[in-house]
Amino acid sequence: MLALRVRGGELEGEPWVYAWLAEHGVVYLGATALHPATRTWLHLHDEDPSVGRMRARYPELAEEELDVLALQLPPEVDRQQVRHGAVALLAERGLLSDRHVCDQPLPAEPTAQAEELAAAIEERLRQ
Repeated sequence: MLALRVRGGELEGEPWVYAWLAEHGVVYLGATALHPATRTWLHLHDEDPSVGRMRARYPELAEEELDVLALQLPPEVDRQQVRHGAVALLAERGLLSDRHVCDQPLPAEPTAQAEELAAAIEERLRQ
């Protein structure tokens, strides 16, 4: 049985950060309250470029093999802070693709969760 919580006219979800990985590095990093499978589908199929960001921003989408790596966050953690901190860490470590389409990160100190995501991405890209 799955129960979805709607509060204040919005779906109440769990916070996630996720990265789109190509063999040449991270091409996008996002944060969502939706399940990563749902958010990935929206990236691929929604015609609104603010929702279907990968479809709109990444022309190589149909030709490349991509993986999405997602990290569920504790409810009290600010997913946007984790995302911005993770983008900074990935850039420092040379893990962003030259063709990445990430939003310009806001200044944010990397959190433990940003470090966890960056480490998982680095391990995955080495495989």
